[in-house]
Amino acid sequence: MGLLNVFIAEVRMLLWELKRYLFNTGAMVVVMYVIFLGMFWGVKSIGGTGVSVSSLDSMVIGYVLWMSALFSLQGTGGVVQSESERGTLEQLYLSPCGAEVIFFFKSVTATLFNFLVITLMLYLTMITTGRVLSVDLLFFYPVLFISVLSLTGIGFMLGGIGLIHKRIGAVNGILSFGLIGLMLLPVYPLNGYSFIPFIAGAHTINEHIVHGTSFPAWWYLFVAGNSILYLCIGLWVFRLFERKALRRNKMGQY
Repeated sequence: MGLLNVFIAEVRMLLWELKRYLFNTGAMVVVMYVIFLGMFWGVKSIGGTGVSVSSLDSMVIGYVLWMSALFSLQGTGGVVQSESERGTLEQLYLSPCGAEVIFFFKSVTATLFNFLVITLMLYLTMITTGRVLSVDLLFFYPVLFISVLSLTGIGFMLGGIGLIHKRIGAVNGILSFGLIGLMLLPVYPLNGYSFIPFIAGAHTINEHIVHGTSFPAWWYLFVAGNSILYLCIGLWVFRLFERKALRRNKMGQY
């Protein structure tokens, strides 16, 4: 019941913040939508008839996947920086369930909300561009959720670094935009690129929706195992930095 109460509290907190900062939430969706339209019509205008239909479809799905990765990657690191700026980071460590659990549920609730935003963006872009894709949400959501767990692990690593160095926005920005190039790497059949976090899951979703590609069961187990591995490593790294921050009395500083 303790963990359930933490989850419910984080959901209520998220809903309150969305309501309190409604303009910022709406502006975020509008800006992301406008950026995508600029990219889509720019590529289509420059490429002309040389741009294939499958390339445009991949661009639609790829942008949606990149946004989901962006939100997940900035999860724990963003929370640590935000709580440090507010001066409430130490208060989280007074919770009986532990700050690590709170950070995890903050990431989970943010991911679930991001799925709603991503779904809205997906259908808006399909309607606007005329590229209507058959998206099986029962396939899309589970594979996406499993895939972003790896980025949650990376987020915990960044959060641990943030406990010591406080400002990590530059690192977040570099990693976020670096994902765009990484998502183009060939990850199937299994090779070295397949072990990069999130990329294998993103490739699976893109190929399944755009080309109708089927993958064997072992591939989905690999995607899940890869994500869980990064999540565990991220938690381990976070705990190392957390202990270091506590020894140096960094929690109350910014």
